[in-house]
Amino acid sequence: MTDEALFQPRNQSGFLPTAAAVGPWDPSIVHGAAVAALFAGQLAPTDSTLARLTIEILAPVPFTLLHLERSELAGGTRVRRQDATLNADGRTVATARAVVVRQGTIDLPDKALAQDSPFDPGAVPTLGEPNRAARDRVGWESFDSRSIIVEQMKVSGDHRTHMWIKLAVPVIQETEIRAVEVAAIAADYAQAAVGRQLPYASWSFRNAELTLHFARRPTGSWVGMRCESVVHTGGAGFNCADLFDVSGRMGRSAAALVVEHRG
Repeated sequence: MTDEALFQPRNQSGFLPTAAAVGPWDPSIVHGAAVAALFAGQLAPTDSTLARLTIEILAPVPFTLLHLERSELAGGTRVRRQDATLNADGRTVATARAVVVRQGTIDLPDKALAQDSPFDPGAVPTLGEPNRAARDRVGWESFDSRSIIVEQMKVSGDHRTHMWIKLAVPVIQETEIRAVEVAAIAADYAQAAVGRQLPYASWSFRNAELTLHFARRPTGSWVGMRCESVVHTGGAGFNCADLFDVSGRMGRSAAALVVEHRG
């Protein structure tokens, strides 16, 4: 597809956002999904389960060199915690906290493992290219038109929003895309449920924070998302999403929304 990525590594903790990470609300601000994917990829272990990831966007993330600093792992043998900050020009613009559970092997009854999924792995759409027409909707080339592949899906009798989601570019240049990064991006895109209630041209509905819970490590190249949202006249709201992969349901997310009229 393309050899670009959302971020270029500059040193052990430095990441420079690229044009592939441009957000939909302001072309000078990094897309929240890109920030979520960066944290997820940096904090998700390969030998344990990322049970929870909480991300808080404290300020607009600018297109400058970003420094992601991680704390030491803290906790016991079963549960550990790690914090991270994303700094730009000497100030913290986003934070994250990961809770990691030791991975083992246990026998569970079939009824405990039964998770119905509307996303049939045998019916995955092509998911070949981003929606280039998103440029006209957003108003400029952005993450939406360059970096994410989205396919809507209708489920009879279910009012919730369903989407297949795949990344078209790596999160970090010259690295492989991780399923947990795609899951974080899908969770950020649960905003799509708000778009059914509030027209994008007249309203903005940005995530102020995002929390994901996982029962296991995501696998595969795509994530299925089933989401819904609630907004209120006070200017706040939330969205939530069930997350699926080739093996079924594996996660759930929720986010706090800042709702504003574009004026």
